[in-house]
Amino acid sequence: MHIKTTLLSEGSSSNVFLTEDPNYVMKEFKSLYPASLRQKEAYILELLRGEHIVKLITYTDNYLILERLQSHDLFEVIKSQSLNHQLQKETCKSLIRIINSIHRMQVVHRDIKLENILIDKAGRIVLCDFGFAELLNSCSVKRTVGTLNYMPPELHQESLLGGMNSENINTQILIKSDVFSLGVTVFQIILGFQPFISTKPSANCKLWKLILQKKWSQYWVLVQKLSKIQIDPLTQNFLEQFIQPDTTSRASLDDIYSHPFLKEVKDDVHLIF
Repeated sequence: MHIKTTLLSEGSSSNVFLTEDPNYVMKEFKSLYPASLRQKEAYILELLRGEHIVKLITYTDNYLILERLQSHDLFEVIKSQSLNHQLQKETCKSLIRIINSIHRMQVVHRDIKLENILIDKAGRIVLCDFGFAELLNSCSVKRTVGTLNYMPPELHQESLLGGMNSENINTQILIKSDVFSLGVTVFQIILGFQPFISTKPSANCKLWKLILQKKWSQYWVLVQKLSKIQIDPLTQNFLEQFIQPDTTSRASLDDIYSHPFLKEVKDDVHLIF
């Protein structure tokens, strides 16, 4: 029997509470959230069980009991500017390995972002919130899922030509969609800010338009002007691998893991504060 106490966060499908046991939190589903999606999240957490995935302790039809991690997420760590250049690289390489490993287990996360990367008591990074995750054996799923400013262009229902895509998307494409969202995450880890406002056509984002047209040299000139940060060509090329506008040009995580930017960088980062 687990008793919820203080509300920690509120989402569209669930709320997260502290419990009377300080080692656990409760993710309580809202009443309208379908039972099939609750069961799928529990199944995926069991399937992926490992040191870099938030641990599922037990579950019922109404809630999940999860391990309680440190109170700060990677967003707060980046905001505090507490990572030196080496730790930034180690964090990026660790994340690439973790996401690649869940893809090999036939799962896509669909909501990779700084806020969904937590830190355990040993300082290891831990991926959480699998509410949008999908199994790759599904043929087709809802297209527009995730967090807007991390979302790749193929997940917007509006096409580039002003028409409409299908409301659904084949799950195999979502591997490259995860790569893109990871790229937005990695960009922020390294540079401390987002690469664009939105990929949504109606957002009219100048930075995204340059990426869409693959005018990379102009993009980096504008980024450096806006951020007042000098970004070397190797870093630029590394980040470009993730956020290519079309899925066919976007690199695989195997290739990105071997990029010269990450040469001789370990992939088992421990963030101790």
